[in-house]
Amino acid sequence: MVLEGNVDPAKVWAKMLNTWNQGMNDRFPDAARVAAANDADLGLGATADEVTDTFLALADRLDREPATMPGASVAISGALLRGVTYQMLQHNETLPPLTRFWKAAADLSAGKAPADADVAVLRQVLADTPATKGVPADNQATMVLAMLCGDTTWSRKVDSYADATAAARAKYPLSAGMPNNILPCAFWSQKPIEPVVKITSRGARNILILQNRRDNATPWAAGRGMRRALGDRAGFLGVEHGGHFVYGTGSTCADKATVAFLIKGTLPAKDASCDGPRR
Repeated sequence: MVLEGNVDPAKVWAKMLNTWNQGMNDRFPDAARVAAANDADLGLGATADEVTDTFLALADRLDREPATMPGASVAISGALLRGVTYQMLQHNETLPPLTRFWKAAADLSAGKAPADADVAVLRQVLADTPATKGVPADNQATMVLAMLCGDTTWSRKVDSYADATAAARAKYPLSAGMPNNILPCAFWSQKPIEPVVKITSRGARNILILQNRRDNATPWAAGRGMRRALGDRAGFLGVEHGGHFVYGTGSTCADKATVAFLIKGTLPAKDASCDGPRR
């Protein structure tokens, strides 16, 4: 078995979501560097730090006054800006359009008409997904909530979420408390029908764990948590790479190690690391 994009079995699920705060901090600079390299066109900042400051200021402004685009079904709020950013950070190929989305949102917020290229990105990002026949429009969201809320119990103390969100907003401004905020899980009517599955180190040594250093969805700490849970049953390969996916995303070293394991059963003798893709 090959595992990538790993969840820490000891943190299912509220504590696992909380790891997104550090995951955002780890991954965001990759996109900020893309924006800085294209500063002449985007105007978001000449360094990653300047781009980060621009993003935080834009998110704060959109929190107070969402920006509208003619013909769009939703306004761009701070929450939507952060949500789109979270999703598009998961793939390297979506970093350039993400930075252009930032520029378009900044122009709209400043009362400027976005350039044609920016309008195209806005329409793509804000477009409603075509409905699939026989599949409810909220299928993705309800599936995720059924898993998160159905696997384990959650606190029902509303104040605890408010306190945790306020603390996270102060410490992690990029994610602004989103991972700590209250979910429908706090009001879930059904209790779990069985205990959370316990992951142990007992069993054959036949698992390869792949983990990116800068995965914002299942961060590095979660991959290390899976490593601790599986113990000597697993080999571990950390990749100096960003995003939620490892195999087939540009690291020749990681791809070769994965193929060697699947074909020959070869696992790293000890925890190993690989370079990320060459740029």
